[in-house]
Amino acid sequence: MPSLNLITNDGRSLDFPISKDKITIGRGEDCDLTLTSDKAVSRSHAQIEKTNEGYLLTDLGSYNRTKVNEKLVQSVLLKHNDKIRIGRTNLMFLTKKKESASPEDSLVLTTDSDYEKEHNQILRTPSGSGLSESDELVVSIGDMKLPKEGVITASSEKTEADSKILERSNKVLRVLYDISSQLTSITDFKELLKRMMDNIFRVIDADYGFLLLTGDGEEDQLTPVVVKHKDDKEKDKETLKVSRTIIDKVIHDKEAILTSNAMADSRFDGSKSVFLQKIRSAMYAPLWRKNTVIGVIGLNSVRFDNQFTQDDLKLLEAIGSQSAMILEQASLNEQIREEEILRSRLERFLSPQVVEMIVTGSQETIDNVMEPTELTATIVFTDIIAFTQLAEQIPPRETNMILNQYFSMVTDIIFRHDGTLDKYIGDGVMAVFGAPMEKQDDAERAILAAKEMREKLAAMMAKKEGHTRKFDIRIGINTGRVVAGNIGSPRRMDYTVIGDPVNIASRLESIAKPNQILIGEETYKAIKDRFEIRKIGPQKVKGKSAEIMVYEVT
Repeated sequence: MPSLNLITNDGRSLDFPISKDKITIGRGEDCDLTLTSDKAVSRSHAQIEKTNEGYLLTDLGSYNRTKVNEKLVQSVLLKHNDKIRIGRTNLMFLTKKKESASPEDSLVLTTDSDYEKEHNQILRTPSGSGLSESDELVVSIGDMKLPKEGVITASSEKTEADSKILERSNKVLRVLYDISSQLTSITDFKELLKRMMDNIFRVIDADYGFLLLTGDGEEDQLTPVVVKHKDDKEKDKETLKVSRTIIDKVIHDKEAILTSNAMADSRFDGSKSVFLQKIRSAMYAPLWRKNTVIGVIGLNSVRFDNQFTQDDLKLLEAIGSQSAMILEQASLNEQIREEEILRSRLERFLSPQVVEMIVTGSQETIDNVMEPTELTATIVFTDIIAFTQLAEQIPPRETNMILNQYFSMVTDIIFRHDGTLDKYIGDGVMAVFGAPMEKQDDAERAILAAKEMREKLAAMMAKKEGHTRKFDIRIGINTGRVVAGNIGSPRRMDYTVIGDPVNIASRLESIAKPNQILIGEETYKAIKDRFEIRKIGPQKVKGKSAEIMVYEVT
């Protein structure tokens, strides 16, 4: 059975089996795989469907799109080990067991249920609790007395020891600096953890180390994401076994653990894998994100002459704490990047004020921006009268310049009155007031925008010489219940509004005279006491069997 291996941007891990012929992925509760913590995921983001050719991944018109192996895709047949990115969540499509080099296969958590009785007589070693507040990690140069050049003193042996300490301290400082400087540029969560383990091995002499991430399911799920060996030749020889007893203690007690001889540590009674692995020294530190343990870093040594010390544990904890801040910053940076993408897309058709409300709004506000929603809105249509004849009289480049000038003027007016630019239609513009966010004065702002368009156009035309480059516009406005949201096919989605009120607004614009603003009955009811209105009367429009009542804004 194929599955999806998932690691979220905040470090949570799970394996999701694809047990049905079709599964959906998104933030909605009705999805098979629900990603509720990722704001960049749409409610119905993507689906995976079993076909005769294989498993087909299809983007369901999501706002932030779907990537496979770092390429944007609409629909693609998945292959084993394909990397899928949905929002800020990374998944891997698996159809078979992972290769032996993967962390999941090279590291096995044992249940430790039947530890041999003859190994229960063991000694107690110092606890890892409280170690993070003990001696400092580095030694100040000012605390050392180095010999003068060419002079051998009785303290030379101490000086040599101090020099080694200083050398190691400098290396420690360098590693901590590298973690702060280099890792901030890494956005991939797994790569971040791998680089973290590389830095740990630079300053701590271990035979092998690993990093596990906790899951978010009901059961305590642990997923190995990094396994590192001191000797690369050893990594494919034997599967490493790690005690679930020890890992659970680190997670549940939220404390680091150090033992100079894991085979003789009473805290690990019942930990069979410690005996089988013949670990001589081990230490484990929790990996934090905010106040939650999201994983465990473990280091082990099988050499009798290489016992970990409390300083080693403090260093491991320090790197873990430093990395926790990096992970949090990486998550914030990714969130900022997603918000910038969202903002840049919204700014193309929404006013800056509305964009700010959406980006800084509640989770529900962000969720509802692009999802199809029924609401009351006022729709404005405007276009240039006889633009085809105008375009025949002037060069194409000048036609383009005239349109751009006109569209810029109209768009600025729409945004100034908190409207939404729905689309450009040839030489026309469609705008919406009330979507994606309704306001009580939507109709009033639509009328104000229309009147300003007429006034600005008159000023624009007054500056043009001759009649060949002058034009008039007509405007139609209507109010009613519409459906607003991302609408279209999986291959092309646009934010728009649909419904009969939209059609009526378009028909009103088509029967308007030069520079005339026509409005429908519902718009009139909403603004009749605020503007000078002239009743035109019932009018027959295309597509409607019955006449509609029409009014003019003077």
